[in-house]
Amino acid sequence: MRRANKKLYFAARVGVMRRAARLVTKAVVWLAVISIAVIATIIVGFAVQARLNLPELRPWHKVGLTEEFRAARADAPRTFDEYRSLEDRLFAELRTRVLDDPAMADSYTIGRFNPKSVPARLALETPYNRSFELVPERIRGGVLLVHGLTDSPYMMRGLAELFYQHGFYVLALRLPGHGTAPAGLVDVHWQDWYAAVTLAAKHVASRAGPGKPFYASGFSTGAPLVTLYALRSLEDTSLPRPQRLVLLSPAIGISEFAVFTNVVAGLAFIPYFEKSRWLDVWPEYDPYKYNSFPVNAANQIYLLTRELRRSIDVAESKEKLDAMPRVLAFQSLVDATITAGEVAHGLLARLPPAGHELVVFDLNRGAALEDLIAAGPREDLERIRTAPALPFRFTLVANRSAGADEVVAYTREAGSNQWDVTELGLRWPQGVLSLSHVALPLPPDDPVYGLDPRSAEGPAYMLGNLTLRGESGSWVVPLGQFVRLRSNPFFAVVRERIVAAIEG
Repeated sequence: MRRANKKLYFAARVGVMRRAARLVTKAVVWLAVISIAVIATIIVGFAVQARLNLPELRPWHKVGLTEEFRAARADAPRTFDEYRSLEDRLFAELRTRVLDDPAMADSYTIGRFNPKSVPARLALETPYNRSFELVPERIRGGVLLVHGLTDSPYMMRGLAELFYQHGFYVLALRLPGHGTAPAGLVDVHWQDWYAAVTLAAKHVASRAGPGKPFYASGFSTGAPLVTLYALRSLEDTSLPRPQRLVLLSPAIGISEFAVFTNVVAGLAFIPYFEKSRWLDVWPEYDPYKYNSFPVNAANQIYLLTRELRRSIDVAESKEKLDAMPRVLAFQSLVDATITAGEVAHGLLARLPPAGHELVVFDLNRGAALEDLIAAGPREDLERIRTAPALPFRFTLVANRSAGADEVVAYTREAGSNQWDVTELGLRWPQGVLSLSHVALPLPPDDPVYGLDPRSAEGPAYMLGNLTLRGESGSWVVPLGQFVRLRSNPFFAVVRERIVAAIEG
């Protein structure tokens, strides 16, 4: 009798477990179906939205330039001199396939791809869309400069001239996919960028010579690239190790939502939905920066920053971070791309104390504007003011007081809670409310992007000091495109800190 009861009990248990398993299986299937339906809806919705709302794609959004550097190709350059030769062929191909073909060229008077326009002359007849070098008579050291996403080596021009004036051999690298046409970013990979950085770093260290300092500096996307290079050089003896890193608006961390960028472009293989490869499509009037932005570009910077975080974790687990180069980082408190917190906590706070420094530029807190400041920047500043002692030197460039245009530097040394104040002799320019992500590496007298541009070689084309007003929707480009600050009125702080690093 007991055996029969046990059999009935176990049979009942098995039946319950089977029913539970079937319910779980059904739930998982339904969840998968719902997830697939949601993703499919997002993909279709994005494709339709792109099809209806984005302007028509032009040839420079579609052209595939065959002479672009790809690290995975069997015939990829193995030296930086070979990279430069390939670059020459690339720009010849761009001219032949786009600008010299009437069916492909732009008709806008200020279109970058109109061969008769001022932006086209600047883009093609000056050296700043290509990798360029500055060679002093007597080389004191070497520095590699790496620009940001959608940019060109021009963005590092101010730093290039500064290092050159102090006897450094300077190489400003053009990252693959940049400087030519926006289509170059549709199929580029971050590994292509990194491979180019590696070739350039070896070249710079060689030109500097043994025993002389080798620095690397990166702006925006260039910052994680040179930081990743420095981390890998800790174990790879074939990579010359930089003694210093100078990072500006460093894209150390990007939102996890960026991983979905390539997902939403899932229908781009269908010609009718090819616009879904793009997040923005704008006229290309800037000679040194793309206005249009492809989905792949966002995905690649996300993958790069994920690899950087992984590499930091590995180096930390192996107790190798104490061998990292000294880091000097500059960041705007308000930045539409990244946050100062990512730089502080994602990188600097993880490095052992070794002379690292973070310089943050506050926004304009004049009394008349104080009430218009958003809650986020207010909270960010309060966190900075009340932060515990940090393992790196921290400097805040901010108003002397409410109602004052003058700015001073508030500095806390590593491990200290005491603020020291330094006079700068600088003030907020009239009408400037804050710095921006793109402003930090460019001086205020930059010929193209400066608030007070100086004259330079080539035709005048001053994008940085335009003052445009009008009704919303009256231009094909949002007026907000011209409101964003393009140069740094406090570049003197950047200059002073870099010179101190060189002389220190």
